[in-house]
Amino acid sequence: MSLAIELLVGFSFLVSCQNQPRVSPPPPVDRHTPVHYIGRHGLVVAANPLAVEAGLDMLKSGGNAVDAAVATAFALNAAEPFASGIGGGGFMVLYLAKSRQVAVIDYREKAPAGAWPTMFKEKGEAEDHWRTATGLAVAVPGAPAGWALALRRYGTRSLAQAAQRAIQIAEQGFPVSQTFSDINKDEYERLALNLEEGSCYLKDGFPYEPGEDYRNPDLARTFRVLAEKGIEEFYRGDIARRIVAAVQAKQGILTLEDLAAYEAEEVSPLRGTYKNFALVTAPPPASGGLHLLQLLRIAENWPLRGWGHNSSLYIHHLSEALRFIFADRERYLGDPHFIAVPVEKLLSREYAASIASAIRPDRALGSYPPGEFDNESDRRSNTTHLCVIDREGNIVSLTQSINDFFGTGIVPEGTGFLLNNQMADFSSSPDSLNAPAPGHRPVSSMAPLILFRDGKPFLVLGSPGGTRIFSSLAQIILNITEFRMSLDEAIEAPRFFSYSVGGQPRPIALESRIAEATVDELRRLGHEVRVREAYDKYFGGAQGILVWRDRKIILGAADSRRDGWGAGY
Repeated sequence: MSLAIELLVGFSFLVSCQNQPRVSPPPPVDRHTPVHYIGRHGLVVAANPLAVEAGLDMLKSGGNAVDAAVATAFALNAAEPFASGIGGGGFMVLYLAKSRQVAVIDYREKAPAGAWPTMFKEKGEAEDHWRTATGLAVAVPGAPAGWALALRRYGTRSLAQAAQRAIQIAEQGFPVSQTFSDINKDEYERLALNLEEGSCYLKDGFPYEPGEDYRNPDLARTFRVLAEKGIEEFYRGDIARRIVAAVQAKQGILTLEDLAAYEAEEVSPLRGTYKNFALVTAPPPASGGLHLLQLLRIAENWPLRGWGHNSSLYIHHLSEALRFIFADRERYLGDPHFIAVPVEKLLSREYAASIASAIRPDRALGSYPPGEFDNESDRRSNTTHLCVIDREGNIVSLTQSINDFFGTGIVPEGTGFLLNNQMADFSSSPDSLNAPAPGHRPVSSMAPLILFRDGKPFLVLGSPGGTRIFSSLAQIILNITEFRMSLDEAIEAPRFFSYSVGGQPRPIALESRIAEATVDELRRLGHEVRVREAYDKYFGGAQGILVWRDRKIILGAADSRRDGWGAGY
């Protein structure tokens, strides 16, 4: 039986045979129970139900997928402010149905012109604090420029129209979720250090409890200013002056000139394959897509189905591959505006086969050197994801971030938005190709993607999760293509992750739902294993859409590790 038939049989109970489209099902009592959101005309999945509603309303009012994606991104800033917003940046992958073309908008943050390679290393034992919780950690935000560029080139609505629902959410507020409260408590120390008295990001100076009302009228006013005056106000106007004042008051180096010089850009997509699937994603400095393709290409050499899903052999081999990939990441990745990243060599079948053959089935190797290529590369957190498809078949896969939850915790006076700490994504080593430097964009693990089958969009996918992003996405893709899971079963399935530093292995982290016997066998193979929560935010919060275009059926799924949600019509 073909994959398409098997999946369609698995999904048949979700699909109405009537002419009228069904509404998305109510959430199950156990939010971890797999559930699919259904659409026949359009669908939105994102990390928060209020943001999903904003995007769906845009689709219903005649906006296209780009309009809806920007409306959802705006709304996420209001409803999930700890993960993304106008103080950060990201990447957007677009599929244009009429022309069957793919476009990528890069709005990754950039280092200020005053950055230098040793700017954090010279802080000594306080380096981590300076990289995450001071003005020195703030890179030039790219989100407003990226959203505006996407709307200008591919949207049908204005920035003002895209911001309207977000303004309402920020003004009217909403009850704080368990996820919001937990993260607020986890990041309390940084927030208490940097927030002004009376900030909405704490309630009377303390973290929010679940169910308490959260409102952000300053953010609503900022969005109104952007709606009326455009992004020039953010990069050259009063908002820009407030950003610079806030950053420099916290020992930062960002200037008005840095903001004025920022531009988002459209770049060529990164393309690759896994068996008979074609994959399109964002290119470096969004390294997640590159490493995802590396991992899938290595996995093509192994009998994954024979080993079994999340068996000890499966986890062992993929974890070993991840360690080799992280060695390549340290050696070769940086901003392609300034270095030449050997993408073709990293993705070659010959190199993938060499890694696969080096991995032993009976024990962990213990050392993971990077690939040896010609010397082409001499110098010249947290996150959120959303997916949208409209009635014409246009698609957006968008990942964006302010890096750590709540970023630096710095809020420019009277603006209501958090500034990123993306400078922490530069390497600790001043000799690295990814060391801080003027105008450089730090390497990102983001990997918004679209998977094609027979030339047609099949799967739209992405996730937050820092360096765990591409590992989590690879596991979801393999869950669907190799282990015949439905979309949300694939997203909810237990995850694992490992990496290397300086060629030395780090422990395998895995969710506690993975069998204890498997954990014991991994330890016998020589791995250190750390068992995490059953559904751990450490592994991200993936969102996905599965497209059955011939049947005009669209299925969405959203990760229960965060407040994921979806809706279609």
